[in-house]
Amino acid sequence: LTVCLALSASACSLFYFGGDYTDDGANLFVRIEDGDLNDENKLYLVSPAGKYKAGQEYLSCLGFTWTFTHDSYRYISRRDDNAGGPCLDCFSTHDHQPFEEAGTNEFGLTISATESLDANTAIQMTEPYNEEGLNESEITTILLSECKTVREAIDLLKSMVENDGLYEEGFGVMICDQNEQWYAEALANHYFLAIRLPKDVVFFLANVSVIGLIDLDDENIIASDGIIDLARRAGTFAGDAEKHIIDWRRSFNDYKAELSPEAWRWYVFERVALTLNKLENTNKWKTDNVADTNDYVLTNVSEDGNIVPLHNHVKLSGTISLDSVMKMLGTYPLGYSENIETHLY
Repeated sequence: LTVCLALSASACSLFYFGGDYTDDGANLFVRIEDGDLNDENKLYLVSPAGKYKAGQEYLSCLGFTWTFTHDSYRYISRRDDNAGGPCLDCFSTHDHQPFEEAGTNEFGLTISATESLDANTAIQMTEPYNEEGLNESEITTILLSECKTVREAIDLLKSMVENDGLYEEGFGVMICDQNEQWYAEALANHYFLAIRLPKDVVFFLANVSVIGLIDLDDENIIASDGIIDLARRAGTFAGDAEKHIIDWRRSFNDYKAELSPEAWRWYVFERVALTLNKLENTNKWKTDNVADTNDYVLTNVSEDGNIVPLHNHVKLSGTISLDSVMKMLGTYPLGYSENIETHLY
């Protein structure tokens, strides 16, 4: 019931096109928020340098606190209009911090931070979420205020997850600057995994992890210590512990057992299948094979168990442009009546 209620309030999808698939060679990614059409407005916000002062405490309406290490950098963002009236997060009317979903700061660091994800029940029982932990609503504000580069942002986000834990759910975050692009997921309380994205990969997800079999010894992976141990304690581990390889999605986010309601079956399975078919100009993706296969999720492990470049089995039929992606965003299953906010970088 909780899962159904969360989805009806707000759900998200995210996709990434590496530069090898774009007409201008630039990486491109999109995040879409769906939900109730009565949800609040969205605002475009310019946050001036020094809005937050060194030593100032940031207090989330959900209990998380952060003390700024220096005067904040200038940035622009897309945010919820929760400045007045009831907040959709805590349903009260006190002064709120902005729920900033995505943005770019004066150094070109770009964050898209509100792809909601969850650990499976066994992981949550072994490592419960923290009522005063980090929520996705704080990530864009803090990282854009504090960091200049993608590596600084990953290190800071990892340390917040490990030190403060997570508030009631996990999340997926896109982080990039002019030099690198990374995708990070935090599913279990205090545990974090980030992957460096290559230019020859395309992927799509809808509130379900897209990270599959991962060799944690790869220099393009940044992960919390103890990930394998936690999954083994929870009885959910899939992979090869001796080789430091974990199937991240199946160990932490095995949605097949969790997401039984029909609303989730449509959103996670059917919408992913329809989108992959559109991207590849095929009809091979079906509800059942999307649920059962790892072909569309990301891995850095070869069939013989060695580290290889990050990849999946999604291949576009040709290059894409901004115009073609914009048209795709205006048609089902990506574009439909429940879209609230969409951003493209």
